[in-house]
Amino acid sequence: MRGVRADSGLSVRALADAAGVAASTVHRIEQGELQPTVDMLRRIVEAAGMRLRIDVRPDYSASVVGLARSIVSDNAAEDRTGPVRKAAELAHRFRVTDPETRRRMITAAPPATGDPRWDAFLAGLAEWLAVQTDMPVPGWTRHDSRYLRRGWWVTRMPSMRAWEYAGSPVSFQSRGVYLHRDSLTNI
Repeated sequence: MRGVRADSGLSVRALADAAGVAASTVHRIEQGELQPTVDMLRRIVEAAGMRLRIDVRPDYSASVVGLARSIVSDNAAEDRTGPVRKAAELAHRFRVTDPETRRRMITAAPPATGDPRWDAFLAGLAEWLAVQTDMPVPGWTRHDSRYLRRGWWVTRMPSMRAWEYAGSPVSFQSRGVYLHRDSLTNI
């Protein structure tokens, strides 16, 4: 917000007066002490002679829903490493964020990816993340469609399968998905 005001050449008071808000409100927004509504932010930005644009894009590290959407594209490209790398990024983001954001990241059931292996993978990932942070495991992870009838090693290298099996978290193993935990923690 400070950059918007500086670019406009307005003082805190002048910008606040033009936007119809208190100067203390602009100051608190600039200090990160107040989270404005979109409408208030729009008014302040327009008073500074600018236009507010909100850009919404898919983000695979925002939630398991975003990751599922990304996996659909990766599957079409026959990319097995992309989803694992992206899942590791999601796991990292999950670990460093606040509890409410964590809840949002895993609570909603992701759409089917078109590949039951990746659907089971997503459930295993969500359960693993929940267990690591003492959160309730989302109910959608227990649906029958989130378990495989035959085991699946994410890696295509047979020489790695024993390592993958030995290091797979229980939440993945119980679904028939074998992927070493290091693949999800070393980004």
